[in-house]
Amino acid sequence: MSKNQNTAALYMRLSHDDELQGESNSITNQRKLLRKVATDLGFSRTAEYIDDGISGTTFNRPGFLRMEQDIVERKLSTVIVKDMSRLGRDYLKVGYYTDSFFPEYDVRFVAVNDNVDSDNGDNDFVPFRNLLNEWYAKDSSLKIRASFKVRGMSGEPLGFPPYGYMVDPDNKKHWIIDYEAASVVRRIFDMTLAGVGTNQIADALCFDGVLTPLNYWASKGIRRPNRPTKDGDCNWIHSTVVKILSTREYCGDLVNFKTYSKSYKHKARRKSDPKDLVIFEDVHEPIISREDWERVQKMRANRRQRKPTNKRNIFSGMLRCADCGATLRFQAKQENPDNTYYLCPNNNNTRRTCSSTHSVRADFLEKVVLQDIRRITRDAMIDERDFAQRLHDLVVQDSEQTQTVRKQRSGALRRRVTELDALFKRIYEDRALGALGDERYAKLASDYEAEQVEVEAKLDEINREIESHQTKTASVDEFVKIIRKHSQIRKLTLALVREFIDEIHIHQATRKDGRITQQIDIYYNCVGMIPLSQRSENNVKPVEQTIRKGVAISYTPLAA
Repeated sequence: MSKNQNTAALYMRLSHDDELQGESNSITNQRKLLRKVATDLGFSRTAEYIDDGISGTTFNRPGFLRMEQDIVERKLSTVIVKDMSRLGRDYLKVGYYTDSFFPEYDVRFVAVNDNVDSDNGDNDFVPFRNLLNEWYAKDSSLKIRASFKVRGMSGEPLGFPPYGYMVDPDNKKHWIIDYEAASVVRRIFDMTLAGVGTNQIADALCFDGVLTPLNYWASKGIRRPNRPTKDGDCNWIHSTVVKILSTREYCGDLVNFKTYSKSYKHKARRKSDPKDLVIFEDVHEPIISREDWERVQKMRANRRQRKPTNKRNIFSGMLRCADCGATLRFQAKQENPDNTYYLCPNNNNTRRTCSSTHSVRADFLEKVVLQDIRRITRDAMIDERDFAQRLHDLVVQDSEQTQTVRKQRSGALRRRVTELDALFKRIYEDRALGALGDERYAKLASDYEAEQVEVEAKLDEINREIESHQTKTASVDEFVKIIRKHSQIRKLTLALVREFIDEIHIHQATRKDGRITQQIDIYYNCVGMIPLSQRSENNVKPVEQTIRKGVAISYTPLAA
């Protein structure tokens, strides 16, 4: 028998609706009651699972899911709750757990105030209690929706004030201008009226160190639910600027019922149809004049759309900036959609995330790649054994010392992941025991979660590097087999590119002695870069292309 088979789960839940029923439903009182019942039933070992502030209409609750997993792992023998409504207020889901899930794992279920104990056999009143609990949730939802509707139709703001406004401390139903944020809103509208694009506006705000709306609110101690932030983050993007430009509230109007939920069982918010919006004009002081706001809407409605291009992006996701590592974007010239190219998204100097422009014409890159694949297939056909040996030598150049460093870094990152898991558990327990306040818990949990995401991403990356090295040393033969299949290559296709190439690094083009040259590093699947062999050095000609009148660009593979 497992040491945990006689462990009782004490499950506690409290939603905002339950708080209206009085102190008896508080987590503190639930804990006192359940501990006493567990002792009376003879349980010396208990485990507590808490969901504070979560509705019973959903079963996607952290505490409940953790308890469910422990049941599946056979760590619990009994579940004790204050009453059936603590387990949930969804008639079908509660019935599934009491009638199917708990019996399947031989778990005893006790609901104290409803006099339910599965060890005493079926209780004919349990289904009726579950139905009443769901009706209560539905009735509460209808009352809240009705109240919400009345407030919204009377011109009372239903949501948080947008960036640039704040709640009037003397009247919670009124917004006043937040002059620090409003100056940024005015700057965005002024730049738009001057013809500056949204990406350029975002770049300028980044360059000046202006906090994004979420991080600005965080700096003022204002937290928006379910919106993660990073302290000091000034990373404005196109969509944030577009949202500000389309916010009608800036000309003094109030817009209610922007979103809705399908039912009390589905909490996800959906965007309302424009005809369902309720708009009250001139409710608060405007940040932007109505004339300027309407001019901006007209400008954006009439902005020129990019013409579609018939060109295919056969290098999708493969191209990397050699300096910053960003994935290059496939773009077309506005005036000539068939003139396509790849561009580093961090090339604008105002972002300061990439040293210079990294771009390459799509047709030029296709010529470069096609010639390079032909070069290596020709080398392999002349002397396959010598070619395979040269590839093997190239692969093992990734020395054991490099691998050792990678493994040491991987170990350190794994230890930090374990530490963060322990810290999560500790602050959760401190919060459950009342030793840590909700606000401090939320801040610590957010910080730990952000760090854990970052650490796990680094760990995945370095583990891929380790696996890549191990795979490469065993995959030279596989690459040679690929070459055998393509002895005569006439045209570059998407399938051919995917079969041969892992990724391509694009360097900044340089001008020397009146000519432009560009370094392009092609990393082949299984083996990495393949420099020129001595046999090929005198036979390979540079790839050259005229990119505009009097200007040509060239590329030559690197020699070994």
